[in-house]
Amino acid sequence: MKNSARVYTERSRSGFTLVELLVVVAIIAVLSVIGITIFTGVQKNARDARRRADIGSISKALEAHYNDTSCGATATNPYCPVVVGWFSNGIIPSNPSPGGAAYTGVPAAVAASYNVCATLEAGGTYCLANQQ
Repeated sequence: MKNSARVYTERSRSGFTLVELLVVVAIIAVLSVIGITIFTGVQKNARDARRRADIGSISKALEAHYNDTSCGATATNPYCPVVVGWFSNGIIPSNPSPGGAAYTGVPAAVAASYNVCATLEAGGTYCLANQQ
C-alpha cells in the first residue's frame, strides 16, 4: 500500500493546463489579426503602385506615337488611340483590381489631348496628361 500511495503523489504532470492553452490561442489570434491587417495594406499599396506604372506606360506610349500619321493623326488631333502592339507583353495595361474601374481618359479615337486617370485605393486619383 505504501508503494501505490507513493506513485500517486509523485506522478509527473505532463501537458498543459486549459488556461495555458487559452493564453496561447489568444496570442496567436491577436498576431494573426495584426498580420492580416498589415498584409491587406501592403496589397493596396502594391495595386496603387501598379496603377501609377500602368498610367505611366500608357502615357509614354501615347507620347512615343505623337503625330503618327499611320493611325490618322493630324496636326490638330496628334494623339492616336492606344494599340496592343505598343506594349511589349501585347496587352494594354488595365486596372489590377478585379472589377475595378477602368483607366479613364485613354483615347479611343484620334484626339487632340489625353488625360489618363485612375482612382487609387489609398484615396484620390492619379492622372497624367499630354505634355504639349
